[in-house]
Amino acid sequence: MPEQLDERTVGTGAGVAESRENLSPTSPDACIFRHVSRLSRAVAAAYDPALAPFGLTGHQFNLMMTLGSKGPLTVGALADVLGMDASGVPRAIRPLTDEGFINVERGADRRQRVLSLTGPGRKRLDLATPAWSRVQAELVQMIGAKRWMSLMADLRTIRLAASACSTRNPG
Repeated sequence: MPEQLDERTVGTGAGVAESRENLSPTSPDACIFRHVSRLSRAVAAAYDPALAPFGLTGHQFNLMMTLGSKGPLTVGALADVLGMDASGVPRAIRPLTDEGFINVERGADRRQRVLSLTGPGRKRLDLATPAWSRVQAELVQMIGAKRWMSLMADLRTIRLAASACSTRNPG
């Protein structure tokens, strides 16, 4: 069983431990965007190889898992759940609709599109889920379950702060 990771003992990509000594929260080395971007790339790099044998990326799996657990959603609702702009959803789902994994139907409002998993989409999701579960369990084990639960709360705080940032809501 791997021991929980301790930031002080884990190196960066260059193998050098990051130091928080003399680091100001507003310095370039503390840039939230930089750290979250690095985190996102590292997480994708952990999940993508496990899901590749199923013809999915981590982002595609996340999208399908969301539809699988929440049921049919409008483009806007799916975007909200995934934290993305609704205008990016059509591009994100295109490969999955082309493969027949996601169905797009017109909603009650003619402008609305409702997305749902198809039978083949559910089957592919079910086949890929054990691979996702292995990566998820390994990462949680290395981070620590209690710490991961705390980190999720911290990430929510960052999302809320970014959503309320003056650059997003001028005036």
